[in-house]
Amino acid sequence: MNEKGTEFRGFFGGAGYDRLANVMGMGPSYYDAAIGELNLPEGAEVLDLGCGTGSLGIALAKRYGAVSQVRGVDISDDQLRHARNKSEEVSCPFSFYNCSMDELDFPDSTFDVVVTSMALHETPSAVRRGAIREVSRVLKTGGVFVLIEWSRPRFGLLGMLWLPFLFFGDWRDNWNNRYAELCLEQGLSREHDSYINSLARRQVFVKK
Repeated sequence: MNEKGTEFRGFFGGAGYDRLANVMGMGPSYYDAAIGELNLPEGAEVLDLGCGTGSLGIALAKRYGAVSQVRGVDISDDQLRHARNKSEEVSCPFSFYNCSMDELDFPDSTFDVVVTSMALHETPSAVRRGAIREVSRVLKTGGVFVLIEWSRPRFGLLGMLWLPFLFFGDWRDNWNNRYAELCLEQGLSREHDSYINSLARRQVFVKK
C-alpha cells in the first residue's frame, strides 16, 4: 500500500485482479446488482472512483443508454491499462486517470452520478473522508452517489469467507457503516440501503 491506498499491480492487477474478483464473488451478477435501478438523465456524466479494471462503469454503461461518458480514476497503472482495453468493447466513451480519489482534477458540479465499489476500504481513513468530500464537490445538485462497500457480514458463504480477514486492520468505518454519517456531513442524503450479498452493502445518496 502506498500513502493513498492499495495499488493492485502485477499478478494482483489487470486480468489477474478480475480472475480473483470473480472467485471472491465479484463477477457479472455482482456488478449488475451493484448498479441496481437508477433514474439517469439523458447525457449523464459518470465518475467511477477507484475504478480498478472498469467493471462497474462498463456494466453501468451497458445497461443505461442515457450515459454519455464514464470517467474512471485509480492509482494503479496496471488496473487502468486493463480497464482501457475492456472499455473498447463498449460504445460509450470512457476516459481513465491515474489519481487518488481524494484529489480529483474535475470542476465542481461535473457529474450526474458517482459510483464506487469495494474501493474505499483499500484506502487510509483520511483518504476515505477526503474522497467523500470530493464526491460532494464534483456532483451536481440532485446527483447520485452509489457506494458499494463491505459492511458487518450477514449470514452467508461470502461473509464467512471474508470474516477471518476482517479482524486485521482498522475497519471501523466499514464495520459500523460510518459512511452514512460521513456522507450526510457533506450534504449527501441516503435514499437507499440494502445488502447485495452477505457482505457487500449498497447505499445510494443524493446531493441536496
